[in-house]
Amino acid sequence: MPHRLKLLLACAFLCCSLYTGAQDSPNVSDANPQPLRIWLPAPLISDESSDAFQLLSEHTAEFIANNEIGVQFRIKDVGKIGGIMATIRAGKEVAPGALPDVTLIRRRDLTPTQASEYLQSLETLFSSSVLNDLAGGIDFGQIPLEDERTLFGLPYLFDMLIAVHAQPLVKTGAGLSFNDVLANEANFLFPAARVSGLNQTFYLQYLAAGGSIPSDGLMAINEGALQKVLQFYEDLLRNGLISPDVLTYQSPASYLNDFINRDDRLQLAIFSVSDYLTMIQQQEAALLATEIPTVDANASSILNGWLWILVTPDRNRQALAARFIEWMMEPAFHADFARALYHLPSQPAILSDSLPPDTDVNFFAQLLASSVLPLPEGEAGPAPRLMQEALKHVLHGDATASQATQDALSQLAER
Repeated sequence: MPHRLKLLLACAFLCCSLYTGAQDSPNVSDANPQPLRIWLPAPLISDESSDAFQLLSEHTAEFIANNEIGVQFRIKDVGKIGGIMATIRAGKEVAPGALPDVTLIRRRDLTPTQASEYLQSLETLFSSSVLNDLAGGIDFGQIPLEDERTLFGLPYLFDMLIAVHAQPLVKTGAGLSFNDVLANEANFLFPAARVSGLNQTFYLQYLAAGGSIPSDGLMAINEGALQKVLQFYEDLLRNGLISPDVLTYQSPASYLNDFINRDDRLQLAIFSVSDYLTMIQQQEAALLATEIPTVDANASSILNGWLWILVTPDRNRQALAARFIEWMMEPAFHADFARALYHLPSQPAILSDSLPPDTDVNFFAQLLASSVLPLPEGEAGPAPRLMQEALKHVLHGDATASQATQDALSQLAER
């Protein structure tokens, strides 16, 4: 295909996606012909009639009045053609003027490649008070580039993996161990499906058993850690507490209805915090949150969430965008907005204000403090895929934990 035709098609695609992907909000100041362009992810705010968007509009109106600049919101999808990052990548060369000044993206989309090629560094743009309010959470937005960590995303909303149950669950210690799950005869549900790589629940349990995060883009296999976790799943299978069907579950949505409606047995299911907060507030379900089970009950979690990132290379507009982000960090609004979106705020000081009454604030605070970042998809070599295959063999009853561990080690050694 000729280069000129490729360019025309890219332009057409970008313009189409910008036209169909979202609607402009009414918060545009006619006095400023170039309002601040802000894209909002549809998984967080699906339409302008939502309570969260109305809350955002009211807060933004005050920002507009104080700064004499218009603000234009667009709601965009994520993770597909026409989504936020896909449009940013397509538009950098062919239509940079149509891209946002600032947007919220998922943490999984903040990779070294994406950051260095399409995003702008946030170093020096924010006051020390804003950065201090994030405490240790600032690491969530840093990317390793050229042997140093650089701030490319300002953490805004957190989400974590937790275990949820409706019936009483007896624990022998402060956290939840593999033995506790087996002793309670709890049916275990989790989203184990992965086309490539390793599911995040297993990854967390592997780290808790002594495994290591990837180093220099590669992940090794710790024999002892892998076998301990696989043994848990072998024991679950032997006791009829897990089904191989978990290997088909892409997300907790796959088993949400069964979990909510079945009360004839104790079930322990993996959900995100946002799932849990949605269930207890929208469905008024009597559910309890606990830690993901690990071999030694060393409570931890996988930390996900959303960050503010800058797209515009224009210094003046970067300063305006940073001012808007700081406005979004105003503590009272940030807590209310996080609660409306069923997420946790990135500022530890307002965590309790963002949660429903009677929620165990310390539980979430402690998990946030001990959480780890997700395993990057496709960026850790063959080890994650081999460990996922080992889990499949155990859950299908094709191999014991010991056999599956040795098979994974042998295959890794051959590569």
